[in-house]
Amino acid sequence: MPKLLYPWCGEERFSMALEITYLVSNYNKGPYLADCLASLHAQSSPQWRCLICDDGSTDASLAILRPWLGDKIRLIQNERNQGVIYTLQRLIAEAPTDLVGILDADDALCPETTAYLLAAYEQHPAVGFVYSNWTEYSADLRTPRRPGPIAALPPNWTLLTTGVVPAIRTFRVSAYQRTIGLDPAACYAEDMDLTYKLEEVTPLLFLDRELYKYRQLADSQSHDPHKTHVMLRSTARVYRNALKRRQIGGLQR
Repeated sequence: MPKLLYPWCGEERFSMALEITYLVSNYNKGPYLADCLASLHAQSSPQWRCLICDDGSTDASLAILRPWLGDKIRLIQNERNQGVIYTLQRLIAEAPTDLVGILDADDALCPETTAYLLAAYEQHPAVGFVYSNWTEYSADLRTPRRPGPIAALPPNWTLLTTGVVPAIRTFRVSAYQRTIGLDPAACYAEDMDLTYKLEEVTPLLFLDRELYKYRQLADSQSHDPHKTHVMLRSTARVYRNALKRRQIGGLQR
């Protein structure tokens, strides 16, 4: 991986004009929003914004969000529950910056995340997709449990080969606009769909550092048999479609 120079090391400063918008899709994640948004205000770099789309929550999410709103954090709302793929499409379309990153409403960032990401994009302007290592945390987001299964891709490998969906996932909207966009039928596999499509239009850059805190919850989709069934079906669909776009034959799941 190319050597990165970080602004706090005194070696090189990234442009203060460069900013990233974190995209947060929220549906009934009220109990976790404070941790998520507090991690933004704890960033060592101030060059971030946050766009939250509430997807028709029926819990106390809106009341919890209101005190956080301001110049840095903006809220948009779907008139009714539309699902995460529609919500993510809207967030990307309304993002105020070209650089965006996906932050789940029940997860959090590490304090240096923004600084590392902006340094990477500043030093590698041809790269349109930057991702990192991550760590799984307990439900209270206090105790690290295990690192995520992320590693730099070996030569001639792709994310399609590994089947791993990285976090944090950040990209240039201008790169996303060169894809065909998210598949509305890829329910619970939208992250994989997005990752594969971006890999097809732009170089990737992996940051071998924990920049994302993933909260493991008892009611996550991996613990729901119905959601798991839908996710496996969608994953197969996304994988097959990626093979077709890349004109790769003979590999099936």
